This record gives sequence, structure tokens and C-alpha cells, in this order.
Amino acid sequence: MLNIEKIRSRIADELKTWDQPSIAVGIIKDGEVLLNEGFGFRDVENQLPAGPDTMYQIGSCSKSFTAAAAALLVDRGLLDWDKPVVEYLPWLRFKDDFVTAHATTRDMLCFRTGLPRHDAYWIDGPVTRRGMAENIRNMQPGWSFRSTWCYQNTTCTAIGVLIEELSGMTWEEFLTKEFLEPLGMTRTTFYVDAISADPDHGVPYERDLPTDMNGYKPCPFLKSDREDMAKGIGAPYGPAGSIMSTTSDMLKWLSFNLNNGKVGDKQLVSEANMKEIHKPQMLLSQPLLVAFPHQDFFSYGMGWFVETHRGHVMVEHGGNINGFSALMTMIPDQDLGIVTLTNFNNSFDTYATAFSIVDDCLDADDVEWNEYFRKLIADVFASQPAQMEAMNGKPVPGTSPSHPLEAYAGTYTNACYGDMVISCREGKLYFLYNKAESPLKHFHYDAFQVDDPRALFSDMVIYFQTAKDGTVGSLSMAIALNPEIPDEVFVRKTEDKE
Repeated sequence: MLNIEKIRSRIADELKTWDQPSIAVGIIKDGEVLLNEGFGFRDVENQLPAGPDTMYQIGSCSKSFTAAAAALLVDRGLLDWDKPVVEYLPWLRFKDDFVTAHATTRDMLCFRTGLPRHDAYWIDGPVTRRGMAENIRNMQPGWSFRSTWCYQNTTCTAIGVLIEELSGMTWEEFLTKEFLEPLGMTRTTFYVDAISADPDHGVPYERDLPTDMNGYKPCPFLKSDREDMAKGIGAPYGPAGSIMSTTSDMLKWLSFNLNNGKVGDKQLVSEANMKEIHKPQMLLSQPLLVAFPHQDFFSYGMGWFVETHRGHVMVEHGGNINGFSALMTMIPDQDLGIVTLTNFNNSFDTYATAFSIVDDCLDADDVEWNEYFRKLIADVFASQPAQMEAMNGKPVPGTSPSHPLEAYAGTYTNACYGDMVISCREGKLYFLYNKAESPLKHFHYDAFQVDDPRALFSDMVIYFQTAKDGTVGSLSMAIALNPEIPDEVFVRKTEDKE
């Protein structure tokens, strides 16, 4: 039997150790809700406490909803897991014609199409939801088809577009009708305007610098310019990560999953297809971050990670989006579900809390998960300079650019990633991508480094190339953040040349 008072005390202590504003925690065991509470402050400035109905963004936990929606369409005979998606969406293309002809819903939901992440283009970018799916044709593959797993937000979004095509509803409408309403998830939404206007929502927070271990400040919600709640238009990346919810509602979602698609006496999704999304579909050659203690099997289902923990199957998925972190965890053979939500960017307190509760249930106490994850994150931060140096190489001293700085200014474009703008002001270059601008510092020769510790591309090097006519004609950078593929080349627009 879980000692709930002990768990409460530990959660409160962990929150102080992690130095973050709040965490809301829900536990369901054998169909009974044992804990559903908030700890800390959803709004620190106004000292407003977090509670079970406080609304948080759940980020990539949204993928489990998209997978369940696809399962429902399979039940209805409108979709086949193993039929090529191009037969449903004739316009869908991968760079590789073979992948176009063979990639299925299963492939695209378990992330084995051979694509690296390719995320940067949609973060604060102008793309639409269908535009994200269409952009797959411009993405460089990193591996051969079905050979390697790699997390992929765009293919999941494309399945959201497929759900819209087959259902005749938006992804948001379909999920509301088929899941949120039957489950009574009345405090779950898809819109930033809804969460920001709600009287009981978490204010998003982040560290001053991404590598800081303490301290926090408010940060803005991530809201796409394409999102329009009044018109029912959700974030383009919605099927991969736009849902906002509460621990009260997410406990209902976990109960639905633990019961293999059943709510009360009603089977919303067949047990067979729920088991399809919960079972291993693609082995991971290595875990997403590191192998945690007592884990020795790593795979991905559809919208869920599937692992072992102390010999028990663990089905889980995390979520991170500006100022929020989430984790939902299930141990099916213990009929145990845990949800941890926080209004803090890239938090691992969600994992420390959940893993501690799992071990409580399994009567194991040989790992102090709070200490483990704190050390893990500190080690990851400490290793980043060496990793960046390995990617960039060492600068060659005593070199200088081959053009005047103003000659590098202009708009450079790439089919997948769109436009990148280089400007020159007061003798310094600046790099603008989507809505974020960062200064550049000279690295060596015609290479410049992003000089902004808060930037998405902090410390990355941009390489400029001279065209045949002697002008600066293009730039390249590892914007895909994956060493398996060549740097992306951005060609300077003709009207911006010297």
C-alpha cells in the first residue's frame, strides 16, 4: 500500500531542492485515485497555489491522444495501420520515393521513417499544420527507412492532418467529440488563449540561463501566429504537442489507457488497437537521454515510450514546451498510473517524482531518484561545451573574414527551414531566424558563432560561402541538430546580393 503522507512530504521537499515554482501530482491505482494535488505556486508573483485543477501545458504527451485517435479510425475501418499514408494523402512526399510509397501510419507514429528531428522550422515559424506535413518532402533523411528510431514531431503532426482528412473534422474537434467529452475532461484545451485567460492556470517559468540549476523567472507561452481560438484553428504542431490539461483530467486519460480504451461500461477504442499503441513498435538503439537505473529495454510504441523498470513494463511519455514540463507514467501489471505536471521549463522533477512513486509501489528503495536526476542534469550541462566543440571544431587563430561585414548581410533561404536573415549593425553581425535574433561573433575565416546563451542555436557556427561572382552566395549550419546529416545550406536571395 502506498504511503500517501510520505509521498506528499517527499514531493514538497523535492520541489524545494529543484527550486521550481510548482508541481501537480496525480496517482491512480487499481482504479482508485490515491493522490490528486498541487504543490507550490502556479503563480509565484501573486502567491497563488497550484491545485488539481490548475491548467498546465502537457507538450508531447499530446502524442498519445493523436495515437488513440488513429486507433479509433482503425476501429471504424477508415484507416489501416499498415497501408501507405500516401494512399490517403496523395500529396504527401518524402525525399526518398521508396519511403513515400511505403511509409505507413504505424511508421510515422513510431518514428522509424529515417528522418531526424528537423524541428527548428516550426518553432515560432509561420508554417501551417498542412504546411508542416508538406514540408516532409524537403527534409534530409538521416538513416534508411525503418532502420533507426528518431523522435519526430512533423510525422506525428502529419498523422494529425490524416485524422482531419478521414474524419472531416479538425484534430481538435475530433479529440473533443471522441475523447474529452466522453471522459469528462472538461478542463482540457488546445489553445494558448484559453489557458492564459483561465483563472486557475500555471504561469510559465524558466531559468535565467538554460544551464542554471537554480532560480527562475516568468517566460512567455509558445503561441503560433497561426493559432486562432475564435476560428477554431489550433497550433500547427497541435497533434504533436499543443494540449493543456490538469492532473484531474489527465488521471481520467490514464485510467482510459490503463483500461485499454474503456470508460465505465463503454469501449471507446478496441482493446486490440489500444494494445497496438502501447506495445513496442520500434526498438531504440539507445534511450532518448540515458539509461536510467533498472531499465534495460527501450522502445517506442505509438505516442508512448515502452520500457522495462525493475522487470515491469513501463509505458510513459514526457512533454516539454516553453515554461512547462509533463510526464505520464503507467505500470500496467500494477494497474498504476502517475501524472506529474509543472510550470517549469525542461524539468526533471517530473521524472524524479514519478520514479519515486513507482518504486514505492514496487517496495524498492535503492535509488534516491531526486539526487540521481539532479546529478544527471548537472552532468549533461557540464558536457555541453565539449559536445559543441566536437561539432564545431576549434577556431583557427589569427584569421579574418574575406569580405567586409556588411557584405554578409542579406536573406538566405532553404526549402525546409525557410528564411534566415543576417544583418549588420554598428560593426556586428546578427542572425534572425523566425522571431529570434542573436548576435554573431567571428569564429574563424568566413565562419561566425551564435553569441547568445539563451538562443536555440547557442554557440553553433554558421559558415558563409563565396559564390563564383565573388559575393557571399550562401551559408550553412547544422540547424537540424543531428550529426547524421550534412549541414543545411541556405542560398542567398538574388535581390540581397552585393
